[in-house]
Amino acid sequence: MSDATAESLDLLEHTPVAVFTLGVDGTILAHNAGMQVWLGEGGPDGGDGLRGRNIVEWLTAASRMLYETQVIPRLLERGRLREVMLEIRDGAGERRAALVNAELRHVDGRSVAYVAAVETTARAAFEKELVAARRETELAHRRLVLLQDATSALAVANGLDDLGETLVSAASRAMSTAWTAVRLVHTSGQAGAEVRRWGDHPPGVLLDARPAASAQQLVCRDVEQIALAAPQDAAALQASGIEALVTTPIVRTMGERTVVLGEIHCWFRRARSLEADELESLRALAAQAERVVDHLRLRDQLQHHALHDSLTGLPNRVLFEQRLQRILERTEHDGVPCAVLFLDLDGFKGINDRLGHGVGDEVLRIVADRLRRVCRVGDTVARLGGDEFLITASGMDDAETTRFAERVRSVVREPLDGPAAGSPLSASVGAVHWRADVGRVPPSAEDVVAAADAAMYRAKRAGKDGVQVDVLGG
Repeated sequence: MSDATAESLDLLEHTPVAVFTLGVDGTILAHNAGMQVWLGEGGPDGGDGLRGRNIVEWLTAASRMLYETQVIPRLLERGRLREVMLEIRDGAGERRAALVNAELRHVDGRSVAYVAAVETTARAAFEKELVAARRETELAHRRLVLLQDATSALAVANGLDDLGETLVSAASRAMSTAWTAVRLVHTSGQAGAEVRRWGDHPPGVLLDARPAASAQQLVCRDVEQIALAAPQDAAALQASGIEALVTTPIVRTMGERTVVLGEIHCWFRRARSLEADELESLRALAAQAERVVDHLRLRDQLQHHALHDSLTGLPNRVLFEQRLQRILERTEHDGVPCAVLFLDLDGFKGINDRLGHGVGDEVLRIVADRLRRVCRVGDTVARLGGDEFLITASGMDDAETTRFAERVRSVVREPLDGPAAGSPLSASVGAVHWRADVGRVPPSAEDVVAAADAAMYRAKRAGKDGVQVDVLGG
């Protein structure tokens, strides 16, 4: 053997690439020292310790199935194999990945596979990390797009319904929930606080009347955590097939005080890992919702102030005529008659001049409360300014309109209490009644108010503290 040949064989023996030959049944026929190092079966001088053993001893279950069903059949069919990834467990039980190339040759009447295997464990780990990083990037991008879409939708929300529906949609998409519900405590105008709800919740699971006072996000990743965090609801949730949930509060911080405005509820049919970025997406949605709620409340307050009298809280003339116009249109459509009353207080100027504007304002508030009391649900009481009030009512015929006007006059005449006690107060009431007739052009809201105003002045001229009723267009 020449020196060059000996040098080549020595290089082949100690190369880090595992070089070996196999019988078609997987038996190792020959190998270099690098293969023993790679398999962790003794050192490079371990002799023929691997000969006669079968390569499948080191293959993982998945790679063994691939080897038996794909690798050997393809090698026998094509005579060669290029860049097939197989995974083995070495002598220490560690997983190692290898890129395998092989050629089939016929030696002494039998088929022999000549194999070269390059370890790619580090490369495989890097590729897994790369795939995981790519997946995380895609998920982060998806959540960013969801938040951007939600931000755009929330920015043009035209009321609480838009806000609630947008939050339900965004949370459902971000978390792939089985059920999603949103609740908000809303206060608007003169009404008390109410809880508004959107979305749906698991059957048999009832939410409390109001959101919980906790400002902390509740995260339950499995049924055991649900049982610990919400034992009172665990049975109902289990019956509905819920195995994980998240409740994200919508909060407002005012100095050291935190107020819970609502909640975003997410329920899942299977246990979930609920990673930090997923939970942060929900918190970001809740933070956006808090800002939008604040904006909507401010807008509602501005709208309320624009359409209501600041002293009594009653609708002003603009809102009254809007409502009256809708009533007139409904009357034209279904024939149900309507009436409008115009009141001017008799004796109010004397109270105001004698006792001062503060007492006068209190008397106006008392009258407003009395008018609300005498009216029915669906009627509208408004203050035009000064000591003038308007009332509109539906479903009254001529006689009922007259009786209603007399009740209004009587309630204003009730004795006053407080600083104005003993002061006389009454009202001159002008009323108009309108019923839609075939061929008759319906009046406008301004026309009806003007007609009631004219009737009220007739009551004034007739001696005050009286009622005048007209049938409009009659």
